[in-house]
Amino acid sequence: MSPMPPVGPNAKYFEDFKVGDKFQTQGRTFTAADGLFWSMYSGDMNPMHVDNEFAKQYGIFGGLFPPGLAVVGIASGLNERLGLFSGTGLAITNQIINYRKPVLPGDTIHNVLTVLSIKPHPKRPAGSVEFGYEITKSDGVVAIDGSWEIFLSTRAYQVD
Repeated sequence: MSPMPPVGPNAKYFEDFKVGDKFQTQGRTFTAADGLFWSMYSGDMNPMHVDNEFAKQYGIFGGLFPPGLAVVGIASGLNERLGLFSGTGLAITNQIINYRKPVLPGDTIHNVLTVLSIKPHPKRPAGSVEFGYEITKSDGVVAIDGSWEIFLSTRAYQVD
């Protein structure tokens, strides 16, 4: 077997998590460019996301608003910046997304992760950790919430 892959200085292994643990990311301001880049990258060219005049006339938020998955994507990047899964995260195995309130260009968001459950794998030196998450705007409003499950290695995990 190969040696374990390198892990980041803030990385946690499966056995390091306990139900109730909380982690908060830094904030990030969502820009109109973020929404446009996401739309271009994903091909989601809904006029509510790329045509300000259309969005002003027909939309419910007074102009352009980003695709919800763009906000979730940025929150995922904020999670990654915590470094908790750097070298220990093996796969995201499930995600539930609930859109509560819009995130508009100029809104600053951060994410709070809370460990909901921990399940060791029956055969591998790894297990699943389920996190609840709340993507919250700077005014305290939860814009998006849900759960996210990641498969993590233990310290005994070896790469084949």
